[in-house]
Amino acid sequence: MNHSRPIIYSSSLSPADYVDLRIGTARFGRGGTVIGPTVPHGSIHPSPDTADGGHAGYHPAQPIRGFSQLHASGTGWGRYGNLLLSPQIGIDVTPEGHDSPHSEERALAHLYRVRLDRYDLLAELTPARHSAFYRFTYPARADAHLLLDLAHQIPGQISKPIKVADLGVTESTLALSPDGRAVSGSSRYDGGWGAGPYTVYFHAELDRAPVACGTFKNTSVTPSLLIERWSAPGDRVGGWWQIDARENPVLLLKIGVSFHSIEKARAHLRDEIPGWDFDATAASARAAWNETLGRVEISGSTPNARTQIYTALYHAQIMPRDRTGEFARFAPDVPMWDDHYAIWDTWRTKYPLMLLLQPHLVRGTIASFVERLRVDGRVRDSFTAGTNGPGGIADQGGNDLDNLLADAFVKGLSGVDWPAAYSLLTFNAEHERRGTSGAHEAGPGEPLHDVPSYRTQGWIPAGIMSVSNTLEYSYNDFCAAQVARGLGHSGEADKYFERSRQWRHLFNPDTESDGFKGFLMPRRQDGGWVECDPKNNPGSWKDFYYEAPAWNYSFFVPHEAARLIELMGGPELFARRLDFGLTPDRKDSRGLPLIDFGNEPAFLAPMLFIHAGRPDLTAKHVDTLIRTRYTEPGYPGGYPGDDDSGAMASYYVFATLGFFPNAGQDLYYLTGPRLDRIVIDRPEEGRLEITRSGEGCYIAGVTLNGRPLDRAWIRHTEIKNDTILVFTMSETPTAWGTQTPPPSDLGKAL
Repeated sequence: MNHSRPIIYSSSLSPADYVDLRIGTARFGRGGTVIGPTVPHGSIHPSPDTADGGHAGYHPAQPIRGFSQLHASGTGWGRYGNLLLSPQIGIDVTPEGHDSPHSEERALAHLYRVRLDRYDLLAELTPARHSAFYRFTYPARADAHLLLDLAHQIPGQISKPIKVADLGVTESTLALSPDGRAVSGSSRYDGGWGAGPYTVYFHAELDRAPVACGTFKNTSVTPSLLIERWSAPGDRVGGWWQIDARENPVLLLKIGVSFHSIEKARAHLRDEIPGWDFDATAASARAAWNETLGRVEISGSTPNARTQIYTALYHAQIMPRDRTGEFARFAPDVPMWDDHYAIWDTWRTKYPLMLLLQPHLVRGTIASFVERLRVDGRVRDSFTAGTNGPGGIADQGGNDLDNLLADAFVKGLSGVDWPAAYSLLTFNAEHERRGTSGAHEAGPGEPLHDVPSYRTQGWIPAGIMSVSNTLEYSYNDFCAAQVARGLGHSGEADKYFERSRQWRHLFNPDTESDGFKGFLMPRRQDGGWVECDPKNNPGSWKDFYYEAPAWNYSFFVPHEAARLIELMGGPELFARRLDFGLTPDRKDSRGLPLIDFGNEPAFLAPMLFIHAGRPDLTAKHVDTLIRTRYTEPGYPGGYPGDDDSGAMASYYVFATLGFFPNAGQDLYYLTGPRLDRIVIDRPEEGRLEITRSGEGCYIAGVTLNGRPLDRAWIRHTEIKNDTILVFTMSETPTAWGTQTPPPSDLGKAL
C-alpha cells in the first residue's frame, strides 16, 4: 500500500480539492471514518467494505469485498454496510469470493476510485443525497459480472467483534425487470448499534441490458428474476448480471436507497440522477462540498494545514443524516435528522459548530426531537436507521439533547417552536434522569416505582455509571433552567437551577490521589462513600463512570467551575491539579492519560484554566493536543480517538479558529487561532473574521471589532453580527486575560 504524503495542492484549488478521506481511516491513524464520499449530511454513504474492516467497514491492507451504500462514520460500534455491489470477472457469490486486492486508490470529497487487482477492474463511485452512481471499467472479457448481495452487513461480517444473538438478515425481496436493466427490492437487517431492526428499500438501473441475469441463494446461482420475501436468517441472497465487456468495457449503475419504500427509492433516483452522466453527478457532489466548505475561508497556511482543516470540516458535516420523509411513522413534512451516534458525543462541539455554519440543521434537529417525542413518547440519546436505542441500556451519559436545545436557545436561534421544545425539556426533567438502573424499571412516562434516583434523593446510588450520570443530569438541569427562565417559567427555572447543584453531593473531600484531595466519587443510597481508585477507568456501562476515571469526571461541572475550584482548594491548587491531569504521561488504569482527549468527557477540561486565571495553560494544553494527537496528513494519527460523528473533527475546527464553546451556555473561551486569517461566512449571523499576528501559542492581546479585550472569554451575543477578532500571539506566557474569570454561578451572570 502507498503510505506517502498526499499531493501538495496549489492555492488555486477549491476547498473540496483539499479533502483527503484517508485521514481518520485505518490508513492514517484513529478516527473510524468512512473512506467513501457522501454529500453534506446525505442519507446514504457509499464506500468500499473489506475483510476485518472495523466499524466503518474498511481497512486499507485488506482486500475489498465490494461497495455498500450505508455507513456510519467515526463510531465505536458498527451498523449498516447494506446493499453490497461486487464487480467481478466470472462469478463467485460467497462472501470471501468477492474479495480482491486493490491499488490506485483515490479518496476525494466527491469521488472514490480504486483498481481491483484480482480482476484488473477500475471501480468508481460518486454520491447524491439518497442515491449513488457507479462506473465500472472491466477488462475486455465476455464474462464480466456484477453482484448485488442483500445479506451483507458490517455487524458480524466485517466488524467481527460485534456478536449479537439475533444478528441476521431476513425478509429479503428482489425483482429484476425482464430485460435485466432494472432491479428493485428490500431487506430487513438486525444487529449492531441500535434498538431494533430496520428495512432498506432500493431501486437500481443499468445503462444497458446484460447478457444474462438472475438471482442467487447461498451458492446456488439461477436465472430466476425474483426473490420473494426470503426470510431464513443466515442465508445469502441477491442478484447478478453478466456483461459482455469486449466492445464496451464500461458499465454504469445507479441506485436509489430509501428507508420508506421501493417507490420512494425509485423517486430519489429519478430526481437526483435523472441521466447517465457520471461526471456530471460527481461535479454536482463536488459543488455541494465547495458550497459547504467554502463558508470557511483560510489564508496564510500551508497545503497540509488546508488539508487538515477542510478534511475536519468535511467529517464534521457527515452525520446526523437528513432523512426527512423517510420514516412512515413521522409526519413527512417535519425535518427528521437520523443517525445520532450519539448526542452524548455531538452536543459538545458538533452542534455548536453547526450553529455557526448550518443553523438550519440545528433548527431541524430540534423539530425532529419534538416529532419523535410526539410519536415515540421518548427521545433517546441514540437514534439510528429511524430506531431509538440502544434498547435495554441507558443513554451513555445524561439526557444530553437538553444541552443541545439550551445551546441553541441561549444563542438566539430563530425559527424554533420553543414552547414545543420546552415541553421536551420538561419531559426529560420530570420523567427521565433515571440513571442506568432506573432505565430498566419503567417505561416512558411511567413512575419510577420508588427506585432511588437523582430526582428523589439528589444523586444516583453507587452502581453502573452512577457518578457520570449524576454529573450529566446536573448539567442537564442547568440547561433546562436557562430555557425555563428565558421563556418566563420562573418556578421551574428555580427548581431546575437548584437541582443542578446536586453534583456537589458526590464531592468527597477526603479522597486522595497523587497528592491531590477531593474527587467526585460514588456514594451509596445511605450516604456512605464507596472506596474507588480515582485512576480506575471502567470502560463502557460499568461502575461508576462512563469511559473515563474520576480524575477526568471530577472536572466535569460546566456550569459551576467557580464552586469546583473552591472545593478543590482555590485557583492555584486547582490549576496545578488540572495541569497534572492533562500531562500525557500521567496514566489511568487502562494506560490512557488521566484526562484523555480520545474521548468526549475530556473536551472542556483545558478551558477551565481560564476560570482559575491561567489562560496561558489553556493555550499550552490545546496547542499540545493539536500538535501531538491530530497530526499532519500523511503520517499516522488522524484523530485522538473515534471521530464520533464529527465530534473530534469539530474540536479540531474550534481549536483552529481559536475559540471554544462551553456548549449549553452563551460562552466561548479564547484559545488563540492557529492560522493567520480565517473568515466564516455564517448564513444567519454575518461574517466572522479572525486574524492573528506574532508567533507562538500564547495570547498577548485581543481586539473585538477594534476594541481591546482584557478577558479570555466572549459571549455569543458579542459576535452575533459581522465581527472581527484580532489576536496578538506570543512565544512565551503572558499576563493577558488573567484578571476577569468567566461567569460561573448557575448562569445568573449570563
